[in-house]
Amino acid sequence: FLIDCGASEETKVGEITWAPDDGFINTGNKTTFDAPGLLPTLKSLRFFPDTSARKYCYLLPVVRGGKYLVRTTYYYGNFDGRGRPPVFDQIIDGTRWSVVNTTVDYSRGLSTFYEIIIAATGKTMSVCLARNDQTVSSPFISALEVGYLETSLYNSTDFSKYALTTVARHNFGHSGNIV
Repeated sequence: FLIDCGASEETKVGEITWAPDDGFINTGNKTTFDAPGLLPTLKSLRFFPDTSARKYCYLLPVVRGGKYLVRTTYYYGNFDGRGRPPVFDQIIDGTRWSVVNTTVDYSRGLSTFYEIIIAATGKTMSVCLARNDQTVSSPFISALEVGYLETSLYNSTDFSKYALTTVARHNFGHSGNIV
């Protein structure tokens, strides 16, 4: 699944088509940016101003026991006019994954992404954003990617007990463009 959160129609990036998120979530508000040079999938987002709810979930069909790469992308862009990105949690199938804090990347004009490889425990997977004690404004999301991984990948990890997350990416010697 390649989901362009907050988009009203399909988005093309090169040869890749991203779907709008309406079929995966039924809460939150949409907004768009018109900034030159911004990737098409960062030009929209869905935000969740409802403070009466603690979490806001995308629900996706999956294969029970299948391994999935889940990538969430956030581009704050000062969509709420506050100049301070919110801090909030990410939860997958009821388990807290990480804290989303885009403050440093926002100050540099960048987007932020998080990745995890996890096994599906049921026929659907929920990817949720949740308020925490540090949340002072609306949680938001720009893009959500959920991709099925072949069984031979990461086959030494016991995904019934563990998940894999990206800590950092580094370039060790390549002098060309970053891929």
